[in-house]
Order: sequence, then structure tokens, then C-alpha cells
Amino acid sequence: MTVTADSNVLLREFAEHRSESAFAGLVGQHLNLVYSVALRRCGGRTGLAEDICQTVFIDLARKAHTLPHEVLVAGWLHRHTCFVAATLLRSENRRHQREEIAMQLQSLTEHTDWSHLAPLLDEALLELSGRDRESLVLRFLEQRPLAEVGTRLGLSENAARMRVDRALDKLHTKLARRGVTSTAAALAVALAGPAVTAAPATLAPIVTTAALAAAVTTTSTVGLFTFMAATKLKLIAGALLLALTGTAVVLQSRSLQRQEAENTALRQQIAQLTEDAQAARRNAAQSAEEMARLRQPQAEVLRLRGEVAQLRKQVGNPNRAASPTGKAAAAPGQSAEEEEEIPKTFALRRLSEAKLLVLGFLLFANDHKDQFPDSLETALAQVKTNRTSAEETAVLSALQTEDFELLFSGSILDVANPSAAIVLRERAAWQGPKGGWMRTYGFADGHSEVRRSDDGDYRAWEAQHQVQLKTGTPPGSGGN
Repeated sequence: MTVTADSNVLLREFAEHRSESAFAGLVGQHLNLVYSVALRRCGGRTGLAEDICQTVFIDLARKAHTLPHEVLVAGWLHRHTCFVAATLLRSENRRHQREEIAMQLQSLTEHTDWSHLAPLLDEALLELSGRDRESLVLRFLEQRPLAEVGTRLGLSENAARMRVDRALDKLHTKLARRGVTSTAAALAVALAGPAVTAAPATLAPIVTTAALAAAVTTTSTVGLFTFMAATKLKLIAGALLLALTGTAVVLQSRSLQRQEAENTALRQQIAQLTEDAQAARRNAAQSAEEMARLRQPQAEVLRLRGEVAQLRKQVGNPNRAASPTGKAAAAPGQSAEEEEEIPKTFALRRLSEAKLLVLGFLLFANDHKDQFPDSLETALAQVKTNRTSAEETAVLSALQTEDFELLFSGSILDVANPSAAIVLRERAAWQGPKGGWMRTYGFADGHSEVRRSDDGDYRAWEAQHQVQLKTGTPPGSGGN
């Protein structure tokens, strides 16, 4: 099967430029697939299958701009064709007919009778995972070579062969539950033959024109214009065929049953609005790995408890309090070494306080659609509402949010490099134990640091660690 252009390239060209030639290319590449699935789903009735084809490609034209860039067009068309066919067939009580056909499958042999397998094939395919179903659609329903299947799925040819074999085994298991007793090998032979039925030669231009006409109409009138355009195009195509063949055929009026099916198609288009909303949510899956690490606050709590326990050991005398300058009044008989430990203890306390606050950021984001809080008080309250140990409670009770300032309150998903992005800092630097100045910072990934500066000027270092958004535009870093 020769493909002149990649389906996704054609889809994007049509979505962005409304190119009729690009859409005609999509119809030409995938019409046989859609028609074959529709023909199987409607029990071989060609008229109903053609209606299904028109509805599917009309929906593709309408939804082209909302489909994800990585969508596999063939897989989407197969699934949507099954959905449209199921909607139309419900009004004709097709469920009873499929059950009667399933009763006849008990006589299937090793060679798999296609007439018995056809009504159940698409239902079994729909029960497979998306990747398994797409591999079988490409290999058997679109009859593509394994090398091309691998390219479409991002796999090597050998990996594609293994994927197809595993998917075929799963399909065989699904069909076995419905009474198909053939082996997986016999099933592959059956699929390689009549699984794809060529659509009528006149159907491609009719489907293309009807879908393009529907795509440019407004939402409120798209259903009416679609059926008017489709009906008129069918009559024109039929008249041309009659003129060419010289056969006198009387055009019959549509029956009540046909009208019912078309009305059902209108209701189905309204139902598809729900699927549009789901497409937007699928885009969030690209950030799943990044958020998986950030959405584990319990592990961070355990690490913090260990640091707090170490802090309590180093503090020793609870009556000794360090000042923001790193100095404290010496107790009677206090040694020089003990006096030097006071700034270290103060640094550890500040480090733990900053870490508790950024932990509050992550806990708040976990409960509020990845948004950081807009105040340090909110972050502190978030930590206090979660389960904490006695050591953590001691740090929280002494924590003053006035000692810190908030630098970023947007979405964690917008931060390009959370481990290097400052979201809060200590409001004022304090003198270190051996000269210089110290300042505490909290980062978007949940860790905190105490940074030393000889002259107390942190502006250059802070500029390198301000929050960078994924768009490349820094949001600003507050004061100096």
C-alpha cells in the first residue's frame, strides 16, 4: 500500500490551513479502513456503511484542530467508526441479531469461518489496550508491512513483530470467550484475507465533499447542513452514474427507518462534545513523570523528621536561643566551642523551617491542581493540618512566617527546573560564625539551602536561581 504523505502531517495541514487536498488525502488513505469496519459493524449493509463513513469523516473534519499531535489517525478512525456504528445500530435493535450470530460460532473450525468471525472482530478489538489495538489495525486492517508498523509506533521491525504477535494472542483470547475456537495462527490467516473491503469508487469524493462542507458551518447548524449536503451529493452522484450507464432507476424516498438513523447520528454528534473535553485532559499526561516525584509528600516528611531529630540533639539546652545575627548570650560557664555551636544551631533551625514551608507548598499543590499557595501562612497551615511528629510540632510552633518572604505562587507545572528555582527566602541575612553573611532559601522541588556571602550581596546568585517558566520568561524574583 503506497502512502504519499504521513497521515499526521495531512491532519495538521488541514487543521491549520483548512487544506481540502490534505483532507482528500486523509480520506483516500483511510476510507477503505473506515468502510470495512462500518460494513462489518452493520452486518454487510452497504447503504448504512456509507452513512457511517460520512459521519466519521465529518467528525474528523470538525475535530481536527482538537486532536493531539501524537494521535494515530488510523487508530482514532477505527475506534470512532465503531462508536458511530454502535450508536446507529442501537436504534435498529442490532444487539439481538449479534447474539443470534454468536450462537452460530460453536461450529467454527481450525480455519476460522470469516462470516462467523466478522461480527465479533471489532468488539474484541475495542477491548484491547490502545497500543495493542493500533498495532493490529495497522498490520491487518490497513495491511501495512511490519517495518511501517514499527515506524508508526516508534519501534524497530522486530519489536513491532513482537507487539503484533502479543496483541494477536490477546485478541484470540477475547474471541475465545465468545466461542471462537481457532488458534492464533488461523486467526492471523483469516485477518490477512477479507478483513479489509474496498469501498465503492464513488464514495471517496462524496465523503470528502460532505465532510469539508460540514467543517465550515457553525456549531448550531452543523447537523442540518451535514445531512442536506450529504443527501444532495448522493443524489448528484447517483444521477451521474445513471447518465453514464444509461440505466433507468427510480429514486425512492427515504424510509422511516433511514430517518431514524440520521436523527440518531445528530444526537451522537452532540455526545461527542464530552470526548472533546477528555482530549484536553490527555495533554496533562506529558507532565506525569515530573509530578510523580513532587506528589510524594510523605517521603519528604520522613526525611524532615530525621533532620528535626538531629536538630534537637544539637540544640541540647532548650533554654539557649539563637538570634537572627547568629549570636546568643553566653550562659554562665559556657565554653568558646559551645558559643560557636549557636550559629550552627540557628542555621539548622532556619534550614528546617524553610524546608517545612516548601513542604507546605507541595502539599497545597497536591490538593489544588498543582498550584502553589499565594501566602506563607497558607503553606504553614497546610503542613500543620498533616500528620507530624513531636519534633516537627516543636519547629512549627516556633516558626514565624515574617522571617521569610514569598517569591513565587504559580503552578509547579510551569516551572522549568524546580531543583534550581527559589520560591521563598529568608527576609534578612544574618552574620555567620566565622564572618560573612548567611541567608536561607527554599526551592520548588522541596529542598532548602543556607547560602553564604562574604559581602551580603546575593543579587547575582538569586538571579541565576529565580523561577524560569517553561515558556522561557522569568516571572520575577521579588526584592534583593
